[in-house]
Amino acid sequence: MNESPYTLKSYLIRLFVFTGGLYLLAFGVSVIIKANLGTATWDVLHIGLSENFGLSIGRWVQIVGVLMVILTSFLEKKRIQVGSVLNIVFVGFFLNQILAADFIPAPTTLSLRVMMLLLGVGIMGIGSGMYVSSKIGAGPRDGMTLYISKRFSLSIGTSRTILETLALTSGWLLGGPVAIGTFVTVPLIGPIMQRSLGVWTKILVKVA
Repeated sequence: MNESPYTLKSYLIRLFVFTGGLYLLAFGVSVIIKANLGTATWDVLHIGLSENFGLSIGRWVQIVGVLMVILTSFLEKKRIQVGSVLNIVFVGFFLNQILAADFIPAPTTLSLRVMMLLLGVGIMGIGSGMYVSSKIGAGPRDGMTLYISKRFSLSIGTSRTILETLALTSGWLLGGPVAIGTFVTVPLIGPIMQRSLGVWTKILVKVA
């Protein structure tokens, strides 16, 4: 008989870290949007879709994410993981709630906008590392990246770059906000996420 690798207490702790990480990720996205210096690659697409076809940014996060999970599942002939669906639903929900609450102040000077942009990037990276460390549910881009890597014999880095480029180009064509902030997020989020992942993995090994 197969047994869960986690006890109930361990799973609840990991679920808390998973949910907290997704909230921080959504909060970081919101801060970057408020900075108004361009957004992260995929948010260029989400905002472009929102502006052209209606619905909220968070709703498009959910729609695009679900479509990617379904496509990846079909291509790999594997069942959809519940954790991946929860990932998409939570991020879109949190993002909508944060933007609707409108409690993040809009910066009034360029220096404040730059500081806000960097703060948002940092929060996104930390949140991403948190939710990945929980091992509860991978994001939709993670699965597609791995599929492209295996299908075309490419490195994971190259596969992710291809995916990010497609999202950025599509978002730009839809009128999404491409600016300096878009290109700042690309090299910065990854290393911050990696550091956060290492820290939270060690924490969870000890407590969960």
